[in-house]
Amino acid sequence: MFLNFEENPEAKDYLSSLAKEQWNDELLLIWRRQKTKEQWTPDFREQRHIAYNKTYYNKTIKLMKTTFEKSGNLENFDEARIVNNDKSVLSLKTFCSRFFDNDKEKMIEAVQHYNHKIKRIEWLKEKIDVYDIEVPNTHNFALASGIFVHNSAKQARNKEYQAILPLKGKILNVEKANPTKVLASEEIANLITAVGTGVTESFDMEKLRYGRVIIMTDADVDGQHIKTLLLTFFYRYMPKLIENGNIYVAVSPLYRVRKKEDFYVYSDEELKIILKKVGENSDVQRFKGLGEMNPQQLWDTTMNPRTRILKRVAIEDAVEADTIFSILMGEEVAPRKKFIIEHAHEAFLDV
Repeated sequence: MFLNFEENPEAKDYLSSLAKEQWNDELLLIWRRQKTKEQWTPDFREQRHIAYNKTYYNKTIKLMKTTFEKSGNLENFDEARIVNNDKSVLSLKTFCSRFFDNDKEKMIEAVQHYNHKIKRIEWLKEKIDVYDIEVPNTHNFALASGIFVHNSAKQARNKEYQAILPLKGKILNVEKANPTKVLASEEIANLITAVGTGVTESFDMEKLRYGRVIIMTDADVDGQHIKTLLLTFFYRYMPKLIENGNIYVAVSPLYRVRKKEDFYVYSDEELKIILKKVGENSDVQRFKGLGEMNPQQLWDTTMNPRTRILKRVAIEDAVEADTIFSILMGEEVAPRKKFIIEHAHEAFLDV
C-alpha cells in the first residue's frame, strides 16, 4: 500500500503534523537517543570507519587515475575534485596523509597501478624461474624478499630428508619486543610450528620434528644480521635446542673461481691463496647472496651433506650473539657507542 500525496494532500498534512509531534515528544526523544547509543558500539564504529575509508579510498584514487591519465601528474587534482563536487573524494593532501603516511611517491605509484587490466596472455615456450620473467612495457610484480633463495633451495634440496622454511627477510627483533608480540609474529609462529617443540615453559624436546635446524643466510652484512636475529630467538625461546646441539649454521661461499674447474671460496684470505695457485687471470664471481646461485650451485656448496660446511651452534655462540645484539639493538646508548669505537677497525664495508 502507498499513498499518492498529490491525490491525498490531507494525508501529507497529517503525517507532517504527526512527525512534528513526535520530534517534540521528550520521552520519544530519550528513547531514540538511547537506541542510537546502543547501536554505536565500538565494533559498529570500527566497521563504519572501515567502510567510510574504503569509500574515500576508492572514489579518490579513481578520480586521481583519470586526472593522471589526462595530464601525466596530479597537480590539477584538487581542482578536478572541486569540479567533481563529491564530498567522498578527499583532497590530495588528506588522501596522501591518511593512506600513505605522507609518502607522495608511494601514492603516485598506487595511482599509476590502479585498475590494471589483462590485455593479453602469452604462452612461454620454455620454463623460466619466476624471478627471471620480465614482460616489457608492463608492470612487473616484485615477489617477497628472499624468494630467489627459496626457489633455488626448493629445487636443490633432497625432498626425502630436507625441508625448507622460507622466511621473508629479517624476523622480529625479540630483544626489544615483548613475548606477546613475538609469538604473534607470523614469521616466528611459522618457525615455531615447523620446529614443533613449542617455546619456553611449553617446550618439549620429544616433539622436535627435525634432527638438525640449519640457518642458511647470505654471507653479507644483512645475512649476518638475520643469522643473529635467529640465534637470539633460539637462545631466548628454545635454548635447549642449542644445548642439545640441534642448531646449525650453513657456511655459504663468498666467491666462485673458475679456471678449467670451479673453486668455491669462503673468505678473502682463501681467495688470495686460490688465485696464487691457479693464476690471477681466472674468472672470479662474487656472490652477494644465495639468490645469485642456481639450484645446482646451491646444492654443491651449501646443501649437499657430502660437500657442505656446517657449524654447530654452541651455547657460548648464542650467548655471544645475544650479548652483542643486546649492545647494538638494545635501549642503552653508551654500551653501543663504546662497542663501535672499540671495534671500528674490524668493520667490513661491502660497497
